[in-house]
Amino acid sequence: MGVAGWRFAHMKRTPGGRTAVVAVLEQLPFVCALVVAVGSMIMIGITLYKDWPQ
Repeated sequence: MGVAGWRFAHMKRTPGGRTAVVAVLEQLPFVCALVVAVGSMIMIGITLYKDWPQ
């Protein structure tokens, strides 16, 4: 885990929830890439829909 992830996981506010999020993201690293890819496809689709000649 990187420094930012360690600091995120060990903050004093809600350590249980944040630790769980970091642990899940570390076990499933493809989730972040998948979310970025899906978001990009949605944005491209919206752009094409707006610019499509009617």
